[in-house]
Amino acid sequence: MYYIITVIVILIILLVIIYNTMLSKQNKLKSSYSSLDVMLKRRYDLIPNIVDTVKAYAKYEQETLERVTSLRRRADECNNSKELENVDREYNGFMNEVNLLSEQYPDLKASENFVNLQKVLAETEEQISAARRTYNAHVEDFNTYISMIPFNIFAKMFKFKKYDFFEIEESEREVKISME
Repeated sequence: MYYIITVIVILIILLVIIYNTMLSKQNKLKSSYSSLDVMLKRRYDLIPNIVDTVKAYAKYEQETLERVTSLRRRADECNNSKELENVDREYNGFMNEVNLLSEQYPDLKASENFVNLQKVLAETEEQISAARRTYNAHVEDFNTYISMIPFNIFAKMFKFKKYDFFEIEESEREVKISME
């Protein structure tokens, strides 16, 4: 009789440990997503400053400002990594346009404000890259854990689901250099 009670107590303790481990890994994953989200929002907050500087030199068109506002609003409204990836993809295309504009206006590149904003943006991009790696590492850790036997049984029982990685499209991985 004592053996049965001991086995039941041990199983309950193991179940609690497994559940707490899954919860801890999920919370780390959510925390790293939140950090990534904060860094992306910081980047979107920098966009209006860059556009204002660009506008001062190049009298940038109204649609650019509307696009910035739209990207910023959409970034604030993102609820998951897939939506955030799409906004991030659109942002990258926009920044390519801003960089092309800076090449067309040499005075703009010499502007101290523009140079400082570009420096802050570059630092932010490095932090975003680190945050993406951290998030994806936590996704990998969590997904692996809840996929392994016997944890996968408990993951299903407690309704833990796999998370998606924060990825970019293959076309964005290609570096395009124009010699024009």
